[in-house]
Amino acid sequence: MSLAFTRTVLFLRLLVVPALVFAAVASWRELPGVSSLPDAGVHALLPSDTPAAQSEAEASRLFGSSLLPRIAVVQRNPHGLSLNDQRRVARLALRLDQDKLRAFPRGSRALPYVNTLRLVPGARERSTTAITYLGFPDSVAPVDQRNYAYQYARAASLPGATAFATGFIPGTLAQSDLITHNLLWVELATILFVAAVIGGYLRSLLAPLVTLAAASIAYVVSIGVVAWLAQTQGLKLQNQVEPIVVVLLLGVVTDYSVFFLSGMRGRIRRGEDPADAARNATAEVLPIIVTAALLVAAGLATLRLASIGFVQTLGPAMAVVVLVSLGVSITFVPACMRIFCRRLFWPGLGAEPGADPLLSRAGAALRRGVARGTSTRLVAFPVIVVVTAGLVLAASGIGFARLALTPIRGLQQTTPPTIAASAAEQGFTGGILAPTEIVLRAPRVGARKQSLQRFVRALDAQREVGAVFGPGLAPIPERFEPVFTSRRGSAVRYFVAFRHHPYSSAAVGDLSRLERAMPSLLANAGLPGARVLYAGDTALAKATAGRVYHDLLWVGLAAAAVNLVLLAIFLRAVIAPLLLVASSALAIAATFGLTTYVFKDLFHTADFTYFVPLAVGVLLLSFGTDYNLFVVGRIWQEAETRTTADAIREAVPRASRAISIAGVALACSFAMLAIVPIAPFREFAVAIGIGVLVDTFVVRTLLIPALLAAAGRRSWWPSRRGVLAPVEGDTP
Repeated sequence: MSLAFTRTVLFLRLLVVPALVFAAVASWRELPGVSSLPDAGVHALLPSDTPAAQSEAEASRLFGSSLLPRIAVVQRNPHGLSLNDQRRVARLALRLDQDKLRAFPRGSRALPYVNTLRLVPGARERSTTAITYLGFPDSVAPVDQRNYAYQYARAASLPGATAFATGFIPGTLAQSDLITHNLLWVELATILFVAAVIGGYLRSLLAPLVTLAAASIAYVVSIGVVAWLAQTQGLKLQNQVEPIVVVLLLGVVTDYSVFFLSGMRGRIRRGEDPADAARNATAEVLPIIVTAALLVAAGLATLRLASIGFVQTLGPAMAVVVLVSLGVSITFVPACMRIFCRRLFWPGLGAEPGADPLLSRAGAALRRGVARGTSTRLVAFPVIVVVTAGLVLAASGIGFARLALTPIRGLQQTTPPTIAASAAEQGFTGGILAPTEIVLRAPRVGARKQSLQRFVRALDAQREVGAVFGPGLAPIPERFEPVFTSRRGSAVRYFVAFRHHPYSSAAVGDLSRLERAMPSLLANAGLPGARVLYAGDTALAKATAGRVYHDLLWVGLAAAAVNLVLLAIFLRAVIAPLLLVASSALAIAATFGLTTYVFKDLFHTADFTYFVPLAVGVLLLSFGTDYNLFVVGRIWQEAETRTTADAIREAVPRASRAISIAGVALACSFAMLAIVPIAPFREFAVAIGIGVLVDTFVVRTLLIPALLAAAGRRSWWPSRRGVLAPVEGDTP
């Protein structure tokens, strides 16, 4: 089948190339682009069916509005805000509440606080900082809410205390703006790097152009298909998808092009006719490339099982990109190979293998030596022990990893949302930016003043609580009483600012400790039967992180099962696929451990963006199995006529250089995501880079050959490969 497909593509080469170009043009003209689709909105990054979200909806019903602040305007003067300044902050908020600011939509609300002793006893400073929580009608789009907040901040600014807008909505939209502004640079940097890698490896000027042409066709078609599926199937796309799609596509196309082109180049240099070399190289690696792409696509598709909407969309989108890249790579690149023949490798195609530079010959000798060593059981078993121990040690960093939301801390320190968040934390306490809403429900609870006073004093005294707003702690102006007490008096609510940043894992820990202490607090206050609801961004962050931990297990198992089944079908074996998947899982654990150490010790970052480990884990599992398959597939082909040890010695040196180049290209392609100066992409870049390098130079080079050598002919059970001669150390 492989040979028949190859012959068909090469025979129709003069039709294949223009047909693919036409398909790209048609896709560009007829299919929508990602940017043309309505954005899923900032709230798509959070699950809407968690207890925290349900509590928020119930609080809105009880009190007539949610009042959970996702936008705040902060102004700080370290030398102090005068009494007139504080009055001006309050008057501006009152005018917005009374719909006297005509530029703002009716129904907008503002709730101001200044860090005076009476209002916020737990504040870190006194009378230096004001924070005004803004709320807008649900009909106002998040982008418009952010713009209104910026307008309010300009009006609220004081001499020596410039106001800035911050919160979940401004922070998330600032990240979106940075993605849009830096996407072009990501594309250009990745393209230049791919051209340099292909050109340098093959010493050719035309080969990089063929690879980039294939990538361009795949990009236009895949973006159109992804956007069309999103439009027709109702999938919600975030603009975070597009940079990931760009680097994934370029990395995949580069990988497959490397295998096709390096195979043809090697055959020509051994004296084979260029036309035959194009045909034979394509037919040889085509089954491996197709299986590898199906492994990656199927693994990514398992992200559809995740419970976070953004991740559910990201997985199928990336799977479509891989499949489109596969289709373009196995048609366009071989057709160009046959059209250009030797000219494809000009000017660096040497006639004799001995013409290789000294460094290349040394590298080849090293690869042969490693393959000879790992193919013998005497060396294989110590290699397995040492490499496994090293990977387990690297994986120990996982114990320090924590998941969190990064809408603000994921930005650079000089952005307005970050400046405002820092000012709020300096003047008040860490969690003041997005307080947690705590609702107590009980018959006539609003009238039980003494019990509420005991409860709120005990609540305010908790170690993790930085500030409390609500009934019982301080006199509340009459016009604000409906904000905290329901119309029938059956519910009261408090806003609690924890001591840590509200989206961090530390704040999640604060909330967890408070939840454990709550029954005792209520009982001591004389409210033992009260029902408690927790809402707000910290509660959502806790629920989101909890779901990701759950998804990491089940999506990981599904991806591993899919990879295992496809490998078993391709290799017609059971033991080798188990070894491959287990090795990839160990490499992923080591990758996350090393990535945690890098961010913890070098960047001093405690938290990972919640969706990054899930997406990176599936990518690494799929790509790890993908790269291992390129080695094992060659060994499997050689084992048809050789022992397993001889197959390793023959296949690994021939395949490893191209695979190493492909791995480095993929790692560096994802590294280009770091051009976008936000935390999720920086984490993506580092984790994928470390993962691909660990897999390429440790797992694939040392561990996999050693495992196959240790298992011997049993690797291919139940098929009978590697049995024409006794395997070293085996009994005939």
